[in-house]
Amino acid sequence: MKKIGIFGTTGYAGLQLISLLNRHQSIEITFAASNRYANEKLSSIYRQFKGELDLTLVSTEKAYAQVSSVDLVFLALPHTISMTIAKKIMTLNKDVKIVDLSGDFRFNDYKIYEEYYDTKHILKDFLKKYTYGLPEIYREKIKKSQYVANPGCYPTSAILPLYPLVKENIISKSHIIIDSKSGLSGTGRKENINFLFTESVNNVYAYNTGSHRHQPEIKDHLYNADILFSPHIVPSVRGIFSTIYCQLEESITADIINATFKKYYEEEFFIRLDTNIPKVNQVQRTNYCDISYTIDSKNKKLILYSCIDNLMKGAASQAIQNMNLMLGINEKESIDNNLFYL
Repeated sequence: MKKIGIFGTTGYAGLQLISLLNRHQSIEITFAASNRYANEKLSSIYRQFKGELDLTLVSTEKAYAQVSSVDLVFLALPHTISMTIAKKIMTLNKDVKIVDLSGDFRFNDYKIYEEYYDTKHILKDFLKKYTYGLPEIYREKIKKSQYVANPGCYPTSAILPLYPLVKENIISKSHIIIDSKSGLSGTGRKENINFLFTESVNNVYAYNTGSHRHQPEIKDHLYNADILFSPHIVPSVRGIFSTIYCQLEESITADIINATFKKYYEEEFFIRLDTNIPKVNQVQRTNYCDISYTIDSKNKKLILYSCIDNLMKGAASQAIQNMNLMLGINEKESIDNNLFYL
């Protein structure tokens, strides 16, 4: 039985994570840290855990005292805070494995991180030790890694449909437009006037087009392709729908596209290829990424469609998928058991 610790338990991703881990047959939760709710039972804060998970949350300092006894730690913390906690953990247990759900370790180049996250990186020398945790692309590296950076939710929805096509030169690397729409849980569990119910209901709006911090993350894993990323908020709780516009290379047909997707993803359990345009409600509370496409033959354009649940494949269940690979456990274990209330 592997022992697991969690820092950042009571944010949306942390809650989704612990609800899934609670059903895992091969791990034991040693501690769950939350400074805001330290010394309180998780089930007293979130009643849906009553009788299911009655553990007492601990402060970060008390969690540090238990780091030496765990095999793997999840960091479900905000960007910039995560690297501070990671630095301390690595001094307390040099052998512990880490899965980080923030953006702090997703770039090999610290200059890109510092530009887009507007803060100095305190672990520059460790960035190249982190593997980008997209199992369908980097599975073998993840298996051998001590440290994994869980991908962002938007990048997961964009990279998975694009990666095979860019790699095989099916589409041009120029002028790729990614139009993504996300539910409100993707903004995190924090106070922000833009995400109040009255501001969001009956409303859809774009933000940070061309300057969002996920744009360089997507670009990094698409061979430096020329992309424009435009995220939107929609009045939904969870889920991401991405529509991606690409220029087809000459003589590319639907048969070639189908063969390419089949080559990369036919054996991938959590990727579902379809001829129908996917819908968000078909992937909610799952670890699936649903992908389809249409071709505009007249203009030689390929339009890709991709759906994920931002709290699952975009965060918690993908983090557990990575953990399973790192610890030599069945990759699918516990991923679709969902007690979380959203």
